[in-house]
Amino acid sequence: MSALYAIIYAGRSGDGQGAIFVGRGQILGYDFGSGRYAGTYHEQDGRLKGTVALSFPAGGTLVTGQRVPPNAMFTVAIDWPSDFGNGTVQHVIIDGQAVGVVFDKIGGVA
Repeated sequence: MSALYAIIYAGRSGDGQGAIFVGRGQILGYDFGSGRYAGTYHEQDGRLKGTVALSFPAGGTLVTGQRVPPNAMFTVAIDWPSDFGNGTVQHVIIDGQAVGVVFDKIGGVA
């Protein structure tokens, strides 16, 4: 299941893209809006469940429209189907705002 994914996400005020690794119980990635992702997950009943710290070392504007200062950090809960990389939109809540994310599997990682 360990793989690298391209991500495309959209919120109230825009969209963005990046890359994320999901495997071995870890989630690590970045996006072009200066976001950094680091978290853990476990598989349960055909779903991935976990939490991801979303940080913005340089600050900026989220796709939700919220401006954030340098070093802003958010905790994001995930609860996705195990086949989340199938091109369907998965949803997350970032600081109370909904964001849709599509994962496109680039390739497996051994």
